[in-house]
Amino acid sequence: ATVLVEEGDLTRLLPRLRMGELDLIVGRLEPGYAAPDLQTEALCQEPMCLICAPQHPLSRLKRVSWAQLQAQPWVMPPLWATSRTKLHQLFYKNRLNPPTDCVESASFLVTLSHVQALGAVGFVARNVGLSLQVQGLAHILPVTLPMDLPPLGVIRRTDQTLTPTALRLLQDLRRVAAAWPRSGAA
Repeated sequence: ATVLVEEGDLTRLLPRLRMGELDLIVGRLEPGYAAPDLQTEALCQEPMCLICAPQHPLSRLKRVSWAQLQAQPWVMPPLWATSRTKLHQLFYKNRLNPPTDCVESASFLVTLSHVQALGAVGFVARNVGLSLQVQGLAHILPVTLPMDLPPLGVIRRTDQTLTPTALRLLQDLRRVAAAWPRSGAA
């Protein structure tokens, strides 16, 4: 079987799901996109973390302040994402405005390329950050991100009968999610 993986945000993927061009979407179950024609299934919780390039000056610090973070270029989720709002709230809680030097993207590849090439701070899922750090591609910053985020899960149409291949993929996603590392908050 062939599985096509397309990266994108819900504003672009949901119309394609509704048209039948996609069988399902895997991602954060953003509450603002709940609808009667969509069925959601939570798979697991995944905290976020902040990353920088391994050679970035912040990577050598044992403690990073929010003021230091504010002064950096950033790659942040799009404005519609719950995680973006929660990240902004952390700046406000620390009596700072969110950074203005910011690229918006839901793509971890865009995040990684900006972290490496432009010295930006990136905001990624904790397990993604751990994987990038093990590979020497990024460094997880020592910053606590106390935020409640929607779970990772699957979105599909309520009127849809999944093909055997899509059903197998869904079963595999459930199996992987059940064994997903519980990495704890960053």
